[in-house]
Amino acid sequence: MKRLVVLTIVLTVFAACAPPTRLMKEERPLPKNEEEYKAWFAAQPRYLYGCGIIWAQWVWPGDKSKWNYDGRSMQMVKNMGGTNVPVNIPWYDVEPKEGEWYWDYVDHQVAEAEKRGLPMFAYMGLTPDWALPPEAPKGITGIGYRYPPPDDKKEQFITYCRKVAARYKGRVKHYQFWNEPNGCSWVKDGCGNGDQYALYTKWLIIWYDAMKSENPDCVLGAGALDYHEGVARGYEYLEGMYKHGAKDHFDAFNIHPYDREGTLHHRAIEDTRRVMVEHADGHKGIWISEWGWNMKDEDEKSRRIVKTLGELNDPKYYYVTMANYLSITDPAGEAGFGLCDRDLKPRKSYLAFKAYTKANPPKRVGPTTRPGEGK
Repeated sequence: MKRLVVLTIVLTVFAACAPPTRLMKEERPLPKNEEEYKAWFAAQPRYLYGCGIIWAQWVWPGDKSKWNYDGRSMQMVKNMGGTNVPVNIPWYDVEPKEGEWYWDYVDHQVAEAEKRGLPMFAYMGLTPDWALPPEAPKGITGIGYRYPPPDDKKEQFITYCRKVAARYKGRVKHYQFWNEPNGCSWVKDGCGNGDQYALYTKWLIIWYDAMKSENPDCVLGAGALDYHEGVARGYEYLEGMYKHGAKDHFDAFNIHPYDREGTLHHRAIEDTRRVMVEHADGHKGIWISEWGWNMKDEDEKSRRIVKTLGELNDPKYYYVTMANYLSITDPAGEAGFGLCDRDLKPRKSYLAFKAYTKANPPKRVGPTTRPGEGK
C-alpha cells in the first residue's frame, strides 16, 4: 500500500512537470471538418498585407550609415496599411566565423519593425562558408543558400538556432526555414530540387526542435516552396516531407504561388491545403511569403494587386494566414517588382495597395489588435 501511495505521488508530480500537450496549450480540440476549420481560423490573427524589404546591407554592403534606409522602407510599408515585414537572420551573417557572433544588423532590423508596431516573419538558413559540406563548390563565398551543413556541423547549427530563438523570444514570433528548397536554393544544379524533400525535412526537424527548445511559443513555417504557375505537382514535395516525418515539425506551410499572367497560382494554394488536410494538419495556416510581378506597366500591376488582395480576402482562403508582396523596392536585376523606386518614391502600384487597405482594413480578432492597428 505504501508503495502504491509513493507511486501515485511520483506520477502526480511527473504529470505536473510534464510539458503541456497540444490540447492543453490550445485549450480546445483540433478541428475535424470544414465547419470547424473555419471557426478555428476565425479566431486566429491574419497578416495579409505584408511586404518585403530590400535591405540596406544588400544594396550598400558594409555601410552602416545607410541602415536608416531599412526604417524608411518599413515606414512606407506601415503607411500603406501593411501588416507585417520580414527580418533576415541567416546563419552566414550572424556567425561569419565559427564561434564569433554578430547581431548588430539583425538587432537593428527588429528594433525598426518594433518602432512601427509591425509583426515580423524572419528567415533562417544559409550555411556560413566555414560550415559548408565537402561537396559544396570551393572558393565561392555565400554559396550556403544552397547547402545545409554536413552532419559533423549539426551541433553548431543547433547552437545558431537556439541563440536566435532565445535572443528574440517575445519579440519575433514567426520564422521560416530556408527559401525555395525545391527550386534554385538547394543542392542540385539547374534549380531542379523537387525530389530533395528528404534532406530538407531532416534539417527542418533539427531546426524546429532546436527553436522550440528555447521558445515554445514561436510559430515555425516550413517550405517557402517555389510553386509558380508552371509547377503542376508541387504538392508532391509536401507529401514527400510527410513521408519523412515532417508532420509534427512545422506550424504553418509556406509557398510562393507566383503567376506571371494572372494573380496567384490558385492550384498551388488549394493543392497544398488538400495535402495538409489529408494529413490532419488542416488547423495549420498557409503562408504566401512571396507574390507579385516584375513589370513596368504600373496600370496593369495596380489592377493585379487590387485583384490579388481581394482574392486573399475571399472567404474560401480563410486558411491563408500570411501574405507578403515581394518587395517595397526593386530587387537587384528585377526592375518593376517594387511598389516604390529605389529612393522610396511611391509608384502607382503603391498607391493602389494603400487605397485597398484603407477601404479594407485588417479586422480585429477577438480582443487582440490586428497588426498595424492601434499603434
